[in-house]
Amino acid sequence: MTSNKKKQKPSDKHRNPTAAEQHYDVVVIGSGAAGSTVALALAGGAKVALISKAELAEGSTRYAQGGIAAVMDATDSIDSHVEDTLRAGAGLCHEKSVRFTVENSRDAIEWLIEQGVPFTRTDEGDENSDYHLTREGGHSSRRIIHAKDATGQAVSDTLVKRLVEHDSIHTFEDHVAIDLIVERDHPTPIA
Repeated sequence: MTSNKKKQKPSDKHRNPTAAEQHYDVVVIGSGAAGSTVALALAGGAKVALISKAELAEGSTRYAQGGIAAVMDATDSIDSHVEDTLRAGAGLCHEKSVRFTVENSRDAIEWLIEQGVPFTRTDEGDENSDYHLTREGGHSSRRIIHAKDATGQAVSDTLVKRLVEHDSIHTFEDHVAIDLIVERDHPTPIA
């Protein structure tokens, strides 16, 4: 692993100038929503290194403006969401993958809510009000949960905050993975 930039940021408590000599249970390459989620999910029982080629929040996740589709309303259904997705996909979608994603989308949203993502509510001043759901694209129901018009930024900011708060996660900004040393008798998971 090597740094893209010469100057280290001393304010980041997770930055470690001797990262190449450290040993981790898991190395996650990429700090977008997927990489950050994997790091947070594994950190409870493992020492995790998260490598980011730029600043942690500088991935494409931050620039997603719309929302995230999930069956969040009692009048909606998994089957309806799957049907809408397959129709909008015009035959290009793998049905088992679509069904898996749709069936797990509510749990993913609930996990993001637990992490602190500030999704928009129907009554902005009331934390107990329902989440504001919109209907977009090929959806037949209101199932798009959003954080105003900057959902990606809200998700990214929240996940980055959780990453740097976690003692078992060491983040390495402005680094790229070049050489990874793997012991033959001890498989090292790379996410």
